[in-house]
Amino acid sequence: MNIREPKTQKLILFFVLLIIILIAFFQLLYQPNQKKIKNLITMRDSLRIEVQKAEAARERLPELQAKIARLELEWEKAKEMLPKAKEIPSLIQQISNSGTKAGVSFLLFKPSAPQLKTNYSEIPVQIKIVCGYHQLGRFLSNVGNLARIVNVPSVVIKAGKDRSIEATLSAATYTVAQGKEVPHAVPPRK
Repeated sequence: MNIREPKTQKLILFFVLLIIILIAFFQLLYQPNQKKIKNLITMRDSLRIEVQKAEAARERLPELQAKIARLELEWEKAKEMLPKAKEIPSLIQQISNSGTKAGVSFLLFKPSAPQLKTNYSEIPVQIKIVCGYHQLGRFLSNVGNLARIVNVPSVVIKAGKDRSIEATLSAATYTVAQGKEVPHAVPPRK
């Protein structure tokens, strides 16, 4: 193979041009497109993961809706146990009736002003009664069985006259703080 022969020169020129074209193809077209392909594959995989998460959430939707419905029912029951501020007089009347049923005599029955807490208001009530020991137990049982929440955190018992006792109780009932109620409906889907 002689380099001076025109046939050999043409063959060398052909291979040099072929190499230049291949280098240009790889540098200008193939490598940038490979980067784009890798980016698109990564994007496709992340979108696939998001779709799988969305499908899993969609499959759990009936379960979550049932849980929301159950929690709303529980919330309604809990709200019934917490009277609104306008229902406090009737609740105090129920406490008084519970004492009368148990056979206690009230010496003092003094509701105080509501004390605001984070999500609720506490309404303390000072009660002083004269009764027998078992009557006190029935009274506390009756108060504990009311439909509304009434807490009796402290009871001080002193001996009274004629085999009776004098009990001083601090009771408390609660109301939902205004503006703190949980909305009923599930927010609409976007």
